[in-house]
Amino acid sequence: MKHPLKILKTMPFAADFYGLYWNRQPFVVRGAIAVAEFDGLISADELAGLAMEEGPQSRMVHSAGDPLDWSCAFGPFTEADYDAAGDADWGLLVQNVEQFHTDTAALLRHFSFAPRWLMDDIMVSFSAPGGSIGPHLDSYHVFLVQGQGRRRWKVSHEPIMDEVMVEGMELKLLDGGFEGEEIEVGPGDVLYVPPRFGHEGTTLEAALTYSVGFLGPKLSELLIGYGQYLSEFEDLDGRYVGEGLDADSAGFQINGPAVADVQARLSDHLNAKEFTHWLVEFFTESSHEGFGNFAEREDLLSAEEFEGELRSGAGLIKPEYVKFVVTPAGRGEFCLGFDTHSYVFGEIQYAVIEALVTEDLVDLASLPTLLDAAGTLEILRDLYNHQGLEFA
Repeated sequence: MKHPLKILKTMPFAADFYGLYWNRQPFVVRGAIAVAEFDGLISADELAGLAMEEGPQSRMVHSAGDPLDWSCAFGPFTEADYDAAGDADWGLLVQNVEQFHTDTAALLRHFSFAPRWLMDDIMVSFSAPGGSIGPHLDSYHVFLVQGQGRRRWKVSHEPIMDEVMVEGMELKLLDGGFEGEEIEVGPGDVLYVPPRFGHEGTTLEAALTYSVGFLGPKLSELLIGYGQYLSEFEDLDGRYVGEGLDADSAGFQINGPAVADVQARLSDHLNAKEFTHWLVEFFTESSHEGFGNFAEREDLLSAEEFEGELRSGAGLIKPEYVKFVVTPAGRGEFCLGFDTHSYVFGEIQYAVIEALVTEDLVDLASLPTLLDAAGTLEILRDLYNHQGLEFA
């Protein structure tokens, strides 16, 4: 089924987004983000400087002439690399910019209707006129936010399930391109592209594009991740010793009851409370090597010091680049995940956690009962001491 590119005037409400567009249909929102908001985000010069450092993952794509002659180089880069790039037909792409330039994470506030717990990263690209990475598709959802400059995008009418890639290239380009619709975007416009929809952007004038990606794990990643979690607890990682086996399991045959027993053991663990604890940690752990495992602060606050800060009027806030996940844990309890940590809390504490998750300021003025519920102070202090929260 063909899905024409929908033009919207405002970002969709959550019900419309999941009912009409999520995984189904691309759209463009004209002027979704005020141009003034880009002043606080990373600039082209800052992006170039970031790509000269060792930590960030960066690429430079030269796209002039026959696509078979295109090239892709990986950073870190030097001033000489930029001097040699010229004034046209190239682009610089840097991953996880929200981790290195934390003010850029403010962009995420515009995507509260999307599943923030699946947010992968903000990739930022600078491209000179003519710059492109060619016709391609992704396995993730992406919101392409146009900063400075203008670009022309082509988006396929439907998902591409049997893609054929150009052979002999570093870049994974669709051989022969794809059928689709073209549209020009300018500062503040947002283009949503679901997984496996072909898309190709070409820069019309020097441009900065902020790509907000949402990526789900593979089933194998979930199974491996939970298995590793269980291995850390001796009482959860019991060995299968073959209880209930009989003569039908002699030799090399696993009989039906034995298969059912192994399946039941796996199912029991998937339904255990530990699964919820692991799940919220898994979805808040960074998917990129070198991030995650938020270190303890050098100056840890004791319970008395932390409470003193709050009682003196300090407020707490979750930075946009920090990912939290909350899920029901049964019997009136909830589970909060942050990086490699999980916390169980009750309904009485829900208002505090909800405010933090939505990145509102939390203090005694806005929530006079902030410290009344048992355990609240310790959860907040631990989150602060592991850099999941900051004093505003």
